[in-house]
Amino acid sequence: MNTGKTLGLSLIIGGILLLILYGLYLGFEEIVNAFDVISGLLTGFIILGFLILIISIVIEQRNNTKKTMEDINKEDLKP
Repeated sequence: MNTGKTLGLSLIIGGILLLILYGLYLGFEEIVNAFDVISGLLTGFIILGFLILIISIVIEQRNNTKKTMEDINKEDLKP
């Protein structure tokens, strides 16, 4: 993918994620007020684990893409 497509796709995905996170924030805002400290801490760990999982998947996919592009012969990439 060229830089423009990558940037555009990143902005679209980022915008969608921000909308989802904002909706979750509004929903969790009322729920968190009812939670005690321990329940809030556990919810924070779950959200943190989810974010780490998503980030690790993205990094792994980028590494696999780079490795695959190195394995493909340059002759095969020419039209």
